[in-house]
Amino acid sequence: MRIAFLNLCHTDPKVVARCAKRLCADADFDMYIHVDAKQDIEPFIAATNGIERVYYTTNRHKVYWGGYNAIHACYELIKEALKSDRHYDYFVMMQNLDYPIKTNSEIKAFFENNNGKEFVRGCPIAGTKDWEFSRKYKLFYMKDNNYGKASNKNPIKLMITALTGLLSISTIGFEGTIKEYDGDYNIYYGCAQWAVTRECAEFLVEFEKTHPKFNKRMKIMQFPDEEYFHTAIHNSKFKTRCIRYDEPEARWLVNWRNLTYFEFPKEVTVMTEKDYDNLIEQPDLFCRKVRTGESDKLLEMLDKGAN
Repeated sequence: MRIAFLNLCHTDPKVVARCAKRLCADADFDMYIHVDAKQDIEPFIAATNGIERVYYTTNRHKVYWGGYNAIHACYELIKEALKSDRHYDYFVMMQNLDYPIKTNSEIKAFFENNNGKEFVRGCPIAGTKDWEFSRKYKLFYMKDNNYGKASNKNPIKLMITALTGLLSISTIGFEGTIKEYDGDYNIYYGCAQWAVTRECAEFLVEFEKTHPKFNKRMKIMQFPDEEYFHTAIHNSKFKTRCIRYDEPEARWLVNWRNLTYFEFPKEVTVMTEKDYDNLIEQPDLFCRKVRTGESDKLLEMLDKGAN
């Protein structure tokens, strides 16, 4: 069972390197890293120097919070791993500050015992009456810019807000079903961390190339990395291979976890040593999020338990 861990990174090279060292200690585990093009890649390369089977994507994209460039970055990782002659059985999408809470042997056994399943849950939100969901596709979003988290008083942020408000007129009447040449795609929502088989990864790469209307619509969605892959997969033959499918609508992202445990009272909680006992009882393989300087003791405890 060979696994490619695909890591979208933009910060904390020490955590990235520590995670890579943990996972790549298994000869069947490799890590592929995409470093946000807005960031200096050299600290990441220096931190992972000497760790076997860590690879960086040649093409890098400027990834913005909530923007479509995250989809481009995900595809860079998938394509890079598919090119390898290592022939991976699973492709696991991770996000920078994720960290394993299970041992490598437990992670491998998990995928061996569930071989053939796709770990992409999806909340069906097409046609929903809940504004929390419908606004994700009923409004026009332009997030691939430097002003996503800027103050609302910033003049450029104000201009972008006004423009997107005006452009939202173009989405009037859209009920969350994307019409493509090969049928209708009802939009699904879920976590940006997931895992798929090789067959499904190959399907996704081909899907991107052949579905321009789908891609165009996703570019103006809210947080497309929480909708793109879920929608493609849950409208395909891979739907029934997902660990769960046709689940009822449920608010909040924590209800749609796949393999990564996190808490989200107002924003994603940074885990510390006080969370250790809770984490090791979770069925998930990873936790989110950990930070150098805040989670050091927790990481030591998790690493000690992995030996």
